Amino acid sequence: MQAQKIPIMAGPRCIERAGPERLLRLAGAPNIQVVRQRKTGNIVEVQVLEFGDDSRLPSKYGNPFKLSTDYETPDNPPNVWTLKKLFPRRCERSEDS
Repeated sequence: MQAQKIPIMAGPRCIERAGPERLLRLAGAPNIQVVRQRKTGNIVEVQVLEFGDDSRLPSKYGNPFKLSTDYETPDNPPNVWTLKKLFPRRCERSEDS
């Protein structure tokens, strides 16, 4: 008789059905939550949680206009956006001599 395969779930979606060897390997991961049956303690499901993926979190709220301007200057006509000029930082070299 073949060992029972347990569903590996990512939210509502089943992404894999794993055997006992694979379950042991997955259980060591920090983003795994094992769901057990109350009466028997048998594993009935494994949930893969979001871990390290911050793509849906808002990023730091910076000023998108920090490096651009629409100010009218002799070089910049009205209503035209341009990038601000960045002045290079002075590199201080330490001489060992």
